[in-house]
Amino acid sequence: MKKLLFATILSTVVYIVNAQIPNASFENWTNFGTYDSPDRWGNMNPTTASAGVYTLLKGTSTPAAGLAYVKLTTKGVGSAVVPGIIVSGQLDSLTYRPISGFPFNSRPQSLKGKWQHMGYGADAATVAAWLTKWNSSFQQRDTIASLSFTTTGMMHSWESFTLPFVYRNPNDPDTAVIMISSSGKVPVKNSFIWIDDLSFNGIVLGTETHEIPSGISIYPNPASSFLHINLYSSKDDHAIVSLIDNIGKRVIVQEMEIMTGTNQLTLDFDKDLRSGIYFLQINSSAGLISRKVIVRK
Repeated sequence: MKKLLFATILSTVVYIVNAQIPNASFENWTNFGTYDSPDRWGNMNPTTASAGVYTLLKGTSTPAAGLAYVKLTTKGVGSAVVPGIIVSGQLDSLTYRPISGFPFNSRPQSLKGKWQHMGYGADAATVAAWLTKWNSSFQQRDTIASLSFTTTGMMHSWESFTLPFVYRNPNDPDTAVIMISSSGKVPVKNSFIWIDDLSFNGIVLGTETHEIPSGISIYPNPASSFLHINLYSSKDDHAIVSLIDNIGKRVIVQEMEIMTGTNQLTLDFDKDLRSGIYFLQINSSAGLISRKVIVRK
């Protein structure tokens, strides 16, 4: 396994975010006669109920935490295939896009939770989140941070996940939106994802940077087919290295063991990786390092 280490050591103070996600463990539900709906979460059941189809169900058998969890499943509704979707606010049932979220003004490092999932064929579940702020000057919402993740393989027992945000704006948000779907762009019937025990993980309140003579180097930048990373670390550690596109989707993810001293890492780009601006993110116990990378094919 390739080894890597930090060229810059971050002394970071991390606190638990006090303002959390409404009904994050899905313990509170309302019955609407033929189906149950988790409070504060928009979903597709109000639209599909007339056909006797429910893409969201309340799970109570062996929850990851508490007494209940969400079961999202892609199902056929007439001639259409409809994914199971939840949004921490209002959901547009025609576009499958969020309309609103919930008030939130902190800067969490990541979204955590527990899941089980399986995609049929080439299908896969997706998890996305946005932190936004209303811009009164331009009468629009600015994206402060976002994340987007597509599951791989299958998981038939509860597994914890941690998905990091990518920040693009120094301001604090005023709204958060979380959206989870049992399918991707081309839904396939019976694909599913079960979700429980969501939370935002910490916030970096202060960052002090100590430069080390050997430095950090990322080259070439712009890059076309690969990226070399030289890093230095004062201790052994474990890190997740990600290349993230401009909408927050992780296009390359590698787990690495960091060794004390100077090490090197090479990220090889897939031939289908498009030109554009990306963010290289290194996440370890020492903190989070993010660097802008330009890909030019």
